[in-house]
Amino acid sequence: MDAIARRLLFRIGAMGFCLNLNELVEIREQVAGRIDCTQSDHQLSIIGALSFRQTMVPVVDLTRRLGISSDAPDIVLLLNSRAGNWGLLVDRVEGFFPSAEMIDRPVPCLLQADGWRCFNQIALHAEEPFLRLDLSSCYDGGKG
Repeated sequence: MDAIARRLLFRIGAMGFCLNLNELVEIREQVAGRIDCTQSDHQLSIIGALSFRQTMVPVVDLTRRLGISSDAPDIVLLLNSRAGNWGLLVDRVEGFFPSAEMIDRPVPCLLQADGWRCFNQIALHAEEPFLRLDLSSCYDGGKG
């Protein structure tokens, strides 16, 4: 089974999220002391930068933008985008699962708010909802 047909399920606080495996570059654990917080930009939810392949990449923490609480995040998902590599701070990785095991549903109107939103679908896995991230909305390469 190729990477495109699989998804990564993970948690930020109690909320479940997922992304296509082809969007993932690497998973880094125990990163708390390795994030350079002097390179933060709170308007873009960037908490700092992490060394990755001889360059510093921004690390995004979505908790404040989404209004959720987080445990003690110590994992960064290194992701790719048109703007380059960047990291997403998460609490826990649930694992890799075939996309065929998931049922995609649109986000209900009740959950759609005006303004910024980083997810565009809900994926049900084992009858549990995981918000499917729209990575270009989560991090736009510093364009705000």
